[in-house]
Amino acid sequence: MNLRNVCAGLVFLVAANAAQAIYTINIDQVGADVVMTGTGSVDTSSMTALTTIGLCATGNGLVGGTILCVGTETTADQFDNVLIPSLSAFSTTMLDGTSSSGPGVYIFGADLYLPENYVSATPISNSSTYAGTTLAALGLTVGTRSLFVPSGDEIIINIGLALPPVVPTTPASIPTLSEYALLAMASLMGMLGIAALKRKRG
Repeated sequence: MNLRNVCAGLVFLVAANAAQAIYTINIDQVGADVVMTGTGSVDTSSMTALTTIGLCATGNGLVGGTILCVGTETTADQFDNVLIPSLSAFSTTMLDGTSSSGPGVYIFGADLYLPENYVSATPISNSSTYAGTTLAALGLTVGTRSLFVPSGDEIIINIGLALPPVVPTTPASIPTLSEYALLAMASLMGMLGIAALKRKRG
């Protein structure tokens, strides 16, 4: 094993262990509502904010076409044309959310909007609820989409992939023999044993 191979292996190991930050948006049907929850962070060190803009005016989230807004803030720093691939054909219905919490994260095509004065890699936790609707009514297709920013960080959008609640099951009863059946079986086995012995002696 030469020095070049050792160095190449070390570089590969370091690269493999360099954890990329992930911001994940889970969109699921929860009872009669659609709930979007976002958690994670984004490394913006290789991006420059273009301007501060208000995109999701209601502050309760927005979904439609190539737009996805999660959270409450109505103003955000715009990072222009940084997402690969861009968010396209996402939803067939434009709808405002009915309630939200946490800082706003907005995706509009290839543009990413993060909370105003967002500090790179700071954890974000937010949510938006769309009351009285369904994934189908919003034109959302079950599955996963992955978008990447220049730092290599990933924004994952999971639609309708929440595991169903676990319903406890009653264990099936195992049939057992009654005392009389056990006694009859033991007697039968005893008689068969005696008969076998007599055959051997005869």
